Amino acid sequence: MNRVLDVRSVLQDVFATDLGIEQPIERIEFIHHTRPDVYRVKAGGRSFIVHADPDERQRLRDLRFNLQRVAALADERIPHLAAWRESEAGPKWSVVVCHEIQGEELNRHNATQHVLDSLGDLLLKIHSTSGPAESHGGPSRAFHDTRGFSAFTDALMGRLSDLPVQMSRVQRHCDEMAAYLERHAVAFDRPTGLIHADVQRCNIIVSQDRVGLIDWGELSGGDYAYDLGLLKFLLDSLKPRQSASFLQGRARLYRDTFQDSSLELRLRFHLALAGLVRAFFVAGETQAFPAGRAWRVRASYLHSEAQWRNPLRIDGERAGAPAARNEDWALDIRQPFRGLYFLLAQKRIA
Repeated sequence: MNRVLDVRSVLQDVFATDLGIEQPIERIEFIHHTRPDVYRVKAGGRSFIVHADPDERQRLRDLRFNLQRVAALADERIPHLAAWRESEAGPKWSVVVCHEIQGEELNRHNATQHVLDSLGDLLLKIHSTSGPAESHGGPSRAFHDTRGFSAFTDALMGRLSDLPVQMSRVQRHCDEMAAYLERHAVAFDRPTGLIHADVQRCNIIVSQDRVGLIDWGELSGGDYAYDLGLLKFLLDSLKPRQSASFLQGRARLYRDTFQDSSLELRLRFHLALAGLVRAFFVAGETQAFPAGRAWRVRASYLHSEAQWRNPLRIDGERAGAPAARNEDWALDIRQPFRGLYFLLAQKRIA
């Protein structure tokens, strides 16, 4: 059942009871609907990000737990949990309140070397965190869990079925990746650690030379090679001339820090997986502008192929893993020119 939550009254009580803000809420700004809804709220002269779910408690319980898990890092680049509230009886609802990390989304102009180094150092700090980091079993698995790659492939093929895609080509690519997993099963069977698992430009906030990483709903146990694969995907649209060398430097640091001799081998898979995961999500946006959806899926998929065919080399002058234009590239084209580009650009994977 779909419900609507009286966000203002709930937050007024939360702010007064938990944060000592007695004044009326100054402004509530709806940001986007992502299950749960996300709001920017001004109260008591401060700015907060609020996640509110009128129908469910578990999703925001998980977010709250994740924020509590990384709070021990005491890092200003991570949102601080300010308050939370959930229903005790009757219809299920929940609210999580965080202090806002202010700034703008990572883009070509603010992605300075200092910002990228700070982001890379934050990821390393997360990946170095000890503590429970279970990777749950069962038929439902995270995208980065290699044990579920066969199921992911089946779901991906289903989502691509109505697009101008040569399905046999996609199947061959996925089969090669699956065979690679089987051939190197020992290397992929390793202890998991904390990973963010949703490193994309909309989750990276920049203010001058300060960086923040938001949206911790996907924090889980996994292989940090997956986060590095997501990082390479976004850098290819922001800093294509530097993305491979930047990742090569980070990979060397990881290999030496964690004594990880199989990292290069695993990175080949995870760099290719990043593009497939993005193609999966874009293909699911069936109500989107059809030409834009087709081009974005094509760009994401071809990024995966490019990383697979010429994998990253941790050592040597040539890093491999060439920058490949992906769907993020189009985000910086102003409308309506972006729509025109989507109409004219090639969309078929032959």
